[in-house]
Amino acid sequence: MHELGIAQNIVKIVQEEVSARKLTGPVEKVVFRAGRLNAIVPESLQFNFDVLKKDVEILKNAMLDVLEIPIRVTCSACGKTNEIEEPFFLCTDCGAAVTVETGQEMFVEQITL
Repeated sequence: MHELGIAQNIVKIVQEEVSARKLTGPVEKVVFRAGRLNAIVPESLQFNFDVLKKDVEILKNAMLDVLEIPIRVTCSACGKTNEIEEPFFLCTDCGAAVTVETGQEMFVEQITL
């Protein structure tokens, strides 16, 4: 259920950014990127965003585009970088521990007016 809090933060970030840049006009699209390790359910995030945007004039007709960042790890022993589907933090080639390179990010990437 953490998608509600994330949707609230997206709305707040967009409002602050539009205000800080003194932009006018309604927001058409918000692109949000989240790493797979955040375990976000895109449909739930979309639903919560759609509920919240109704109370914000500049967002009333905005679309939310949720893009997932894959989990990419690098092996500490052999140096290979792999993209993994599930959080399994051992190298698939040699079995050594890995360092997470991507998959933890979460940010508003683009606001289109």
